[in-house]
Amino acid sequence: MKVVIFGAGRRGLRLARHLIEEKKQVVFLDASSERCAAAVAKLDCLAVCGSATDLDMLREAGCEDADAVISVTDSDETNLVSCGIVAAEFPKVKQTIAAIRAISYLGRGGLDTAILGISHIVNPEQEAASRITGILETGVFRDFEYFPDAQFVMFTRKVGVNGPFTGKTLADIRKEIPGRYVLPGVRRKGHVFTPSGDTVIREGDEVAIIVDDDESNDTLRSITEIIDDKLFRIAIVGGTRIANYMFTQMDEHELKRITLIDKSAEVCEKFVSDFPGLLVLNGSITDEAFWDEERIGSYDLIVAITENDELNIIVASYAKRIGVRRSIALIKTNNNYLQLSEAMDIDAAISITDATVDTITKYLRGAGIQSLHSIFDGDLEVYEYAVSPDFRYIGRKLSDVSLKGKAIIAGVKSAAGNNFIPDGSYAFSAGDTLLVASTHQNYDFVQDLFSSHGAEQ
Repeated sequence: MKVVIFGAGRRGLRLARHLIEEKKQVVFLDASSERCAAAVAKLDCLAVCGSATDLDMLREAGCEDADAVISVTDSDETNLVSCGIVAAEFPKVKQTIAAIRAISYLGRGGLDTAILGISHIVNPEQEAASRITGILETGVFRDFEYFPDAQFVMFTRKVGVNGPFTGKTLADIRKEIPGRYVLPGVRRKGHVFTPSGDTVIREGDEVAIIVDDDESNDTLRSITEIIDDKLFRIAIVGGTRIANYMFTQMDEHELKRITLIDKSAEVCEKFVSDFPGLLVLNGSITDEAFWDEERIGSYDLIVAITENDELNIIVASYAKRIGVRRSIALIKTNNNYLQLSEAMDIDAAISITDATVDTITKYLRGAGIQSLHSIFDGDLEVYEYAVSPDFRYIGRKLSDVSLKGKAIIAGVKSAAGNNFIPDGSYAFSAGDTLLVASTHQNYDFVQDLFSSHGAEQ
């Protein structure tokens, strides 16, 4: 598979690294010779220096015989126009994917609107907003992912010296700790693998845990202390587009527990007008007197989503120090801050880059995948897969399908709306939504498993 990526910035490089690990051919097209040189030096790829809106440069980059073209430059206009040109001039390209922040380009239809023949539109800020909203709904923070269709929650936990998992096999853990949950992946000294029932969990391991959303609080309390019953008072710092997307997803009751803080009076007035039930404070979060006057330390959660990564990290960390129970920081440009955030006692750091790459990867993987989330630096992937009527295992029991230790069916939401952890007696049925976990190196096995032309397992 050949993929041409417009934009050799942070998103382009992370996506390319992911694709190259899958043995795909990657070609960059970027206007900066410095970025092109850096991409070639870091990755096993080709790079062409030039404009993504220049037809001759598109040909030089090899768009004519590409399977997919992805535009992730910092310019919405470039992403929109370049993908539109590819769709019009190179009909053999199967997929065109554009990252676009300003949804005004798309009209009233939003992301579902077909425009210029582009296959898929990804809005990075809307992806980040959805992740933050999921945290507010579930109360799970560290490495949190929410799968709305299957109705399961995933998070990670580091195993301590005297933790409930330490020194025990997965089979023993299942006996001792009841509930609907699965451990689909373990990271041990940098290596990620899919565990079996006799795998012994060791001190220092990081384990991924998938839990049924209906009973997530009860189950998680038995193995961790990162669950909050209710976040009654929430402060959002930054009247950005992400804040707007978040509030649009909330009802009037949910908005009543939110306070928005922004230093711009004009921005505050706009949010007051658009969201009448929202409390809006006009002030500078860098002013210590403002924290005291508005008693910010009494809030249950503070979410820093300004346009400045450093400010978000500082605000989220300082909030914890003065008594705020939980904090979230948005990371827009520098993913190196993700590890720093944990050291600074920040409960969750949301990376726009990671959210964008996950969504683009979902589209590249093909039909049937409703969402894809990766953790452990992309080494463990979890898919929501919709079972279609032509799925070749319809009616077959899970015990009759060999997953070869390369994948785990971690959860099922039936067509009737019931979600459960499947055992060997589960029979695949059209309309079901499956939660499938696999290490990144086994992505091709999973893709073949759910393709219409794959080999019988």
